Amino acid sequence: MAEELFDEDERDVLGETVNVAMGKAGATLADAFSGFVNLRVPEIRAVSAADLRATRARLVQTYERISVLEQEFFGEFAGTIAVVYGPASYAALRQVLGFDDREGDGRRQREELLLELGNALASTCVLELGALLEMRTGLRPPRMMAFDVPTKDADWHLFGELESLAGQMLLIDIVFHLEAHDVPFELIVTVQAACIPLLKQVLAKRI
Repeated sequence: MAEELFDEDERDVLGETVNVAMGKAGATLADAFSGFVNLRVPEIRAVSAADLRATRARLVQTYERISVLEQEFFGEFAGTIAVVYGPASYAALRQVLGFDDREGDGRRQREELLLELGNALASTCVLELGALLEMRTGLRPPRMMAFDVPTKDADWHLFGELESLAGQMLLIDIVFHLEAHDVPFELIVTVQAACIPLLKQVLAKRI
C-alpha cells in the first residue's frame, strides 16, 4: 500500500502534483474533443508485482477487447506508461473526431489514431510530472502492444516486463471519460522502485 512508501504529508503533495499534471493532460484531450472530457480522481498507490497482476486481472474483467499503447520514460523519473482503450473507446473517439477508416488501410489508420492520441496524453502527463517535481525525465517512442484483441489473449502485454522487477513501485491510474459518450479509457503510469528515494526527497522539500 502507498502508506508504506509515503507519509500523509508526502501523499498530499504527490496527489496535488498528479492532479495538476492530469489537468494539463485533460486540457490536451479537451482541445481534440472540443471540451468533452471528464477526469476521474486518480488512484495513486504503491504496488508490487503481485499487485500488478491484480490490476491486469481487473482490466481483463473490465474490457472484452483491448488496445494498449506502451511508452517508457527514463531518467531520474523513470517507468512505463500504458494507455488502455476498450472497444467502445475507439468507436467513440472515431465518432467525436469524425475519423473515417473505411478507405485504404483501415487497420493502419486506426492504430495511428490511437498511437497519436495516446502519445499526446502520455507525454503531456509524464513530462508535466517531471517538470513539476523537478526530476529529469525523457520519453522513448511509443508502441502499440495490442490492437483490438480479446483482452484475455492480450493480458500478457500488460506490465509483463514490470513483474520481474523487485521492490515496490508507484502506480498512478487515471481514467478519462468522453462526456458525450461516457466511454472510459485509462492512463496507467508505473514509476520504478529505484526512483522512489529521490521522489521522497523532492516531496519532503515541499511540505
